[in-house]
Amino acid sequence: MTQNLPFDERLKSAVNEIRAFLRKDGGDLRIVKVTKTRVVIQFMGNCMHCHIKNVSLNTGIKAIFKKHLPEIKTVKEL
Repeated sequence: MTQNLPFDERLKSAVNEIRAFLRKDGGDLRIVKVTKTRVVIQFMGNCMHCHIKNVSLNTGIKAIFKKHLPEIKTVKEL
């Protein structure tokens, strides 16, 4: 289970899972800042101008981060 892994490894696992989803449509994300309870991301590629990026953030990306890093309370876009 990923919860037994160090924080950095769980973060990498979450980002890889999210990237696989975003890259299907030519997008990506960059981690801007991480604390033990907060992640700030920046959308890249096609995601930058996508009209449903907030839906992706609020329904998919936040859930993936929280699945891998339950201590994360906030995921925000830069």
